[in-house]
Amino acid sequence: MPLWIFFIIVSFLLGLSISFLMSYKFQCIERVLFSFVVGNAITIWATFLLACLKGSLSIDIILISIAIYIFLSVMLFRVSKEPVKAAFTDLKNKAVIIWHDDKLTLSFLMLILLYLSIMNVYGVFRIAEMGNIYAFHTVWADYPFHTSIITAFVYRADLSFPLSYPQFLHIEMHYPFLMDFYSAILMKGGLDLRGSLIIQNILFQVSFFGLFFFLAYKLTGIKKLGALATFIFIFAGLPAGLQSVNIHFLNPIYAVLMPQRTAMIGMGISFAVYILLLHALFTDVRDTPRQAYYRELILAGLLIGLLPYIHAHSFMATAFVALFLSAVMSLKTRNLWVFLSLLVPLILLSLPQIMSIRTGVSADFFVFFPGWTEGNRNMILGFDWTSIATTVLSIAKTITVMQMFWALNAGGLIILLSLGFLKADKKARLFYLPFLLLFVIANFVKFQPWYFDNYKIFIYWLALSAVMASLATLWVTDFSKRTYKILATVSLAILILASTSFGLVTHVAMVDDSYVIWTEEETEIADWVRANTASDAVFLTGSAHNHPIPSLSGRPRVMGYEGWLWSHGINWGMINARKNDEMAMFDGNYGLITDYGVDYVCIGPYERAFARANHFDINYSAFDDDTRYDLAYGASGGRWRIYEVKT
Repeated sequence: MPLWIFFIIVSFLLGLSISFLMSYKFQCIERVLFSFVVGNAITIWATFLLACLKGSLSIDIILISIAIYIFLSVMLFRVSKEPVKAAFTDLKNKAVIIWHDDKLTLSFLMLILLYLSIMNVYGVFRIAEMGNIYAFHTVWADYPFHTSIITAFVYRADLSFPLSYPQFLHIEMHYPFLMDFYSAILMKGGLDLRGSLIIQNILFQVSFFGLFFFLAYKLTGIKKLGALATFIFIFAGLPAGLQSVNIHFLNPIYAVLMPQRTAMIGMGISFAVYILLLHALFTDVRDTPRQAYYRELILAGLLIGLLPYIHAHSFMATAFVALFLSAVMSLKTRNLWVFLSLLVPLILLSLPQIMSIRTGVSADFFVFFPGWTEGNRNMILGFDWTSIATTVLSIAKTITVMQMFWALNAGGLIILLSLGFLKADKKARLFYLPFLLLFVIANFVKFQPWYFDNYKIFIYWLALSAVMASLATLWVTDFSKRTYKILATVSLAILILASTSFGLVTHVAMVDDSYVIWTEEETEIADWVRANTASDAVFLTGSAHNHPIPSLSGRPRVMGYEGWLWSHGINWGMINARKNDEMAMFDGNYGLITDYGVDYVCIGPYERAFARANHFDINYSAFDDDTRYDLAYGASGGRWRIYEVKT
C-alpha cells in the first residue's frame, strides 16, 4: 500500500477513535466525514511539529507519525470501550442499513462526490494538448502560490518554524500553510504534485459538503431540506466581472472552495465544530446532565484552536460563533463551565499562533471599512457626520445603501431567507443569530488589506442562510386549497431558481474559461532547476504569479507577485522598495545581487514582461560578464536563460 494512502487511513482511524469518545450518536456517513476531518486536523499539526523537531519533512518522520497515530488510536478505542473491530463492524452494519433504507442521503452525497471529482480533475492542472497544463481561472490565479509552498516543503532539506516566505526573501511567513504541508506529506508518500492537490481537494470538499448537509438536516429536521440547502449554497452568488455595476458577491465554488485551498479544510473543521455545538448546547438536558456534553465542547475548543495556521478566516468566524453560542447558553443555564469548557482549550492552542501571525502583518488588517466594497465605503464616508442631526440622516442613508447593495447582490436569497427564518424554530433561529451578527460585522470591518477577502467571512453567513432559506419551502404545507398550494410552490420555485441560476451560469463559465498555467517548456525548466540547483538556491525572477521556478521547484525568489504580498500583510512600501531593487539588479547592479544572496538570475518571458510593465530595459550585456556569471541553462540570446552568480 502506498505510504500516502496509509497516512490518510491512519489519520481517519485517529478521528474515528475520537468520535467514539463523544456522547453524540453520529449517523454512519456523518461519523465517517467527521472522523476524517478531525483526524486529519490533528495529524497535520502533529506531523508538522515532528518535522520541525527533525528539521525536515522526510519518509522516516511520516513513518514515525503513523506509528504514533496507530498507538493513540488503539488507546483511545480502549478508553471509549469500543474495540477497533467493533467500531468498523458498527460502521459496516450502519452502512448496510443506509444502503437499503436511506437512499436519499447516499444518492445525494454520491452526486456531490461525482460533481467535485469532475470539477477537480478538469479544473486543477489538467494536462492537455502539447503538454500544456490548464486550470480554472481562479485556480490559475491562486494555486501557483500554494505549489511554491508545497514544493518548498518537499524539496528543501531544512524546515524550521517560523517558516521562510518563499515569495519575498528574508522575511517570515505567517500565511496559513498546513493544508499545503499536508500536500507535501502526500507527495513524500508517493503522489505527484497534481495528485496531492486533487485527492486532498476532493476529500476535504466532500467532507465539508457532507457535514454541511448533516448540520442542515439537524437544524431543519428534514433530509430533503438538508439537500436543498446544500444545493442553494453551491449555486448561490453571481458571476465575476460585474464590479462596475456594484456586483461583488460571487459564487462560493468559484471564489473560495475551488481556489482557496486553506478554506477547504478550514470550513470542514468549522462544520465539524458546529455539529458538536448543536449537540452540546441545544440537546434537551432534562434527563442527561450537562456534564455529559463537556467533551463535545472541549473538542470543539481544541479544533478551533488548531485553525489559525490552517485557515485564519475560519478561525475568526468559528471562534466568534462558538463563543457567542456558548456564552448565551452559559448565561441561560447559569453554568460558567459551559463557556469555559470551550474557551480554555481554544485560547491555549490559538493564542501562540495569533501572536506569531500578528508579528508579520501590516496595519491594514482589522480596520473600519463601512459598506464592504470600496465604492460603498467612499459613499458612506462621504455623508455628513458632523452633527447629531446629520449623523442620524447619514445612518439612514447608510442603511439604505446597504439594503440596496445586498438586494442587488443576494436577490432572491434574501426573500427565501426571510421566509425561512419565520418558519424556523427557536433553536434554529438562535443558532443562526451569530452568523447574522458576523454578516453585519463583515459589512463594517475589513479583516485583510483587500476588501474582497471579507467574502471568506461572508461565506459562513451564506452557508447558514442557505439552511434558513430551505425552510421557506415549508410554507407550501400551510395551504389546504390546491390553487394556493400550487401558487406557493411556483413562487418558491421561482425564488430558488433566481437564487441559483447565476451560480449555474458561473459554473458553466468556469469550465469554459480555462487558462494555461504552465507550458511544457516551463515544466521542463522547473525540472532542470530541481535537478541542477541547491534546494535553497535563491532566484532573481520577474514577479509573475505563475513563474514556474518558484511554483514548481520550491526555490525561494527575491520577490513574487505584488498582489499576494500586499494581501498577505506585507507593507506596500517594502514591496515597492524591493521592486526597485529588482529593477536595479536586472539593470546589472551586481552589488545588490550579492547583498541579497542571489544564486541564479532567470531571464525569460516573465522577466521581459516584468521589464515592460515597469518601464525599464534588462541589461543583457551585464550578464555576459563571465567573471560574475556563468550561463547555466539556455543559450546566449535564447528565450530562456538562467545565469549562475559567481561569488
